[in-house]
Amino acid sequence: MNSRFAATAALLFAAAGAAAAPADPPPAKPADTVGTLERIVAPVRDNLTLALDRAKPPITHGIGTVEALIGDAYYYGHWVNRDYAEAGLWYRRAAADGNALAQSTLGDMYFYGRDVPQDFTGAVMWWQRAADRGVAIAQLNLSVMYANGDGIEQDYVKSHLYANLAAAHLPPGEDHDIAVKNRAIIAKALTPAQLAEAQRLARDWHPKPAD
Repeated sequence: MNSRFAATAALLFAAAGAAAAPADPPPAKPADTVGTLERIVAPVRDNLTLALDRAKPPITHGIGTVEALIGDAYYYGHWVNRDYAEAGLWYRRAAADGNALAQSTLGDMYFYGRDVPQDFTGAVMWWQRAADRGVAIAQLNLSVMYANGDGIEQDYVKSHLYANLAAAHLPPGEDHDIAVKNRAIIAKALTPAQLAEAQRLARDWHPKPAD
């Protein structure tokens, strides 16, 4: 790990881990997706396994949002026993159906070695997909990977780009503050020409459509 960014990485993954770790509450979901999951589980609340079994056939036809919600249930251990393998199965289905948040969580799973051996290259691959779709926490994580050269060739220009995007897209709070601090640290490692290029890339950036 490059000593210049060692503290930066520690700050980032303390925050990102707190957001993604199963011990924490699941992220808030829009009212419509919460309602969707409630409609699935409410008729058989005493047996969620049966509810999920009933939901699986239509979900496999491409409802990425519900697939991701079921992944969340297994990943965080809500209503069912925590099961990273089952969570990974549903997140991969959701990711294949274009769910960017599922892609971001798969990056977390590869980074921390949950259900798969720890693999920084795999983490970068999933975070890159989510970051390019506009998932701010994936942008923050990807920025540090580029800064440290973990799982990808070190690139300070791209590191600054994704830190800048994360700072622009994250809501106020600890992760946003980390993105701002990381951006300032990385800027000091750039030449004026590199900094201008990183800022141009941020100005010209647009989220990619789902595959």
